Amino acid sequence: MRRTRRLLAVVLLGGVVALAGATTAGADTAEVQLSTSTSTVHPGGTVVVTETVKSTNGFTVLHPAARLFSTPQNLTSYTTLVSCSGVTCSTVDGPDGPIGYQGTLPEALSAGESAQVTFTLKIAANAPDFTHTLQGQFFGSNYATERVAGPAITVDARADRTIKLTGTPRPGLLGGRIDFTVSVTNNGPDPATSTAVTASLPAGLKATAGAGCTPSVGKVACTVGELANGAKGTAAFSVPYGLLTVGLPFTFTATRSGSVPEDLNAANDKSSVTCTVITPLLVNCA
Repeated sequence: MRRTRRLLAVVLLGGVVALAGATTAGADTAEVQLSTSTSTVHPGGTVVVTETVKSTNGFTVLHPAARLFSTPQNLTSYTTLVSCSGVTCSTVDGPDGPIGYQGTLPEALSAGESAQVTFTLKIAANAPDFTHTLQGQFFGSNYATERVAGPAITVDARADRTIKLTGTPRPGLLGGRIDFTVSVTNNGPDPATSTAVTASLPAGLKATAGAGCTPSVGKVACTVGELANGAKGTAAFSVPYGLLTVGLPFTFTATRSGSVPEDLNAANDKSSVTCTVITPLLVNCA
């Protein structure tokens, strides 16, 4: 009788374990089974994927390996392989480079035998929000299944930032400047890949560029790069003032204008400082 193949996929609702496999007619269990330690992971975190492969076709599979992929994005684009248990770990290459991982078993799998490989994956610190479907494959030198769908993992990236603007007067007899520092503190829980802050300038004032800041008409665009949880980064710009500004208060406001990953707390995304030029040699910023 001709043997047929079919795909089997079972998801346990409300849990984080899923079963996926390619089976042959009359087989008791799937050839490929996948489960995960969690369904949601943060950038920089780890997820453990357990893959079980079984020889169900009545012959020995030579040089067997459990292969792990994901879709729609390649698994290697947002993870690194920390370890895999009891096997030889390596990457699986595609036309343009690595696309997945595999654990090669030390011995052939005879008919009816199964083996289990545990992959520990680290999510990249800059991985964006996305849901990926894991895929497993039983692969040998004389036999291979197609990739079969397993459980989904969702990368949930978020980082709360606190924005702080401070001004330091640099007086001069005929006019001086005010040096501004834009501070960004990452309150976590995840690493902050980048943070954009826009500082508004009072009418009639212009800024000069500093580290991480680029001025334009009426504003200054600043960028702070990657910050670990708890870390602080800064950017800077300066605003010259002259005799015509004496006696005038000026308010400068810095506001978070973009970020990766997303920031869910808007309460600390803005900071203002008011500077008053009392005399060319006396400037107060508060």
